[in-house]
Amino acid sequence: MVAKAKRAIRDTLNLRLNKVNSQLGELNRELAAQMIKLAAQTGDTTSLIEAVQALKKAKTYYQFENAPAESMEVQQALADTLLSLGKKANDKEALSSAIQAYRNAITLASLIGDEGRRSELKSNYKATQKILGSHQETQSLFKVA
Repeated sequence: MVAKAKRAIRDTLNLRLNKVNSQLGELNRELAAQMIKLAAQTGDTTSLIEAVQALKKAKTYYQFENAPAESMEVQQALADTLLSLGKKANDKEALSSAIQAYRNAITLASLIGDEGRRSELKSNYKATQKILGSHQETQSLFKVA
């Protein structure tokens, strides 16, 4: 009887904890989205740093496997903003960060199953690599042989 009561209490508290964790993840994603908007409007890269930190916190409250689509959209917005500001200011660090943000967004798109968005993200990823001079075209197997 006592074991059953303990299990019921534990289950109830775990459900509440999961709900709170989900809310914390949402709040951190929302904070990241607002910081990205602010950076896009002002050109202030410190807002992007805060966005990256908020996304890292959000990631602690969910696994990539069950990441909401909003996470991918915020990650893409971060990457796009870093790319835009990096190109405008010729900032290699921002461009390198954009590459990482695109990788994260591609992973999320794959997990969510959004192939159209994944393809778009891969294109932006390769374009960003080219700007940095780090993109290498994959050789055709026919040319190698």
